[in-house]
Amino acid sequence: MQLREPTNQLTGVAETLTITLYARAIETQRPDPILCDPKAVEIAKSLDYDFSKYEKGWGSQLGCVIRVRAIDRIVQNFLETHPSAVIINLGAGLCTRFSRVDNGEVRWYEVDFPEVIALRRKFFQENDRYRFIAKSMLDFTWMDAIQREANQPMLILYEGVSMYLSEADNRTLLQHIETRFAPVEVLFDVISRKRSQSSKEHDTVSKTNAEFKWGIDHSKELETWSPQIKLKSEEFYLAQFLDYPQRLPIVWRIVAQLFPSIPLALFKNSGRIVRLQIEN
Repeated sequence: MQLREPTNQLTGVAETLTITLYARAIETQRPDPILCDPKAVEIAKSLDYDFSKYEKGWGSQLGCVIRVRAIDRIVQNFLETHPSAVIINLGAGLCTRFSRVDNGEVRWYEVDFPEVIALRRKFFQENDRYRFIAKSMLDFTWMDAIQREANQPMLILYEGVSMYLSEADNRTLLQHIETRFAPVEVLFDVISRKRSQSSKEHDTVSKTNAEFKWGIDHSKELETWSPQIKLKSEEFYLAQFLDYPQRLPIVWRIVAQLFPSIPLALFKNSGRIVRLQIEN
């Protein structure tokens, strides 16, 4: 019998990596997957973790894979324009995106807590272009490990992370990114203020010790944090829930058929992906 990797060191925010991992693994095993991630299936089967507590979290499961697909597309488009770019994935968890978008030229960094990177090294191999940094994203000394040539394009992304940071932490992170790396693009997802107050009711986060700390209702507010920050685009990815009516609970299916504007507004406003341009 093969021993499974222990996960007892994953607590608080670090544990939430199991939510996105589970979502990708379950999706991959569906007959009609939105996203295929066989590596997520392999890892999930190798971990000593009770994923069954997430089984009823249909909203998280569907939302996660729609978000992953959307961010994949944005990153792929960025690399088509900037094939030799530097990409930094903050709060990387057990993200498998590099394997899906690697073009053979990009230099990619995965940054996360030491205990997460230690687990990550059980499943992923580093190489000259693919490096791991075992530090909290708020320990800004991670920036010292980044190799970037003059004028080399850079994209910094963090998925499923901003809501677990306070507003002050999010501001400070962007300020340090601006000081150290501008010009740079920053890509991350945010939730609404109302949703940020509902950790205890969330269908999967409530099963962990993590909690939401920050939400924002208008992406343009981010431009007030610095004159150098410009909102390049935003994507209301949760509105795509209505593209998969068969995946919704029966009550939502009925509401969507009779009054489609109600779930559309609710889903759309709950979360979105924002893309910022930070100039010198």
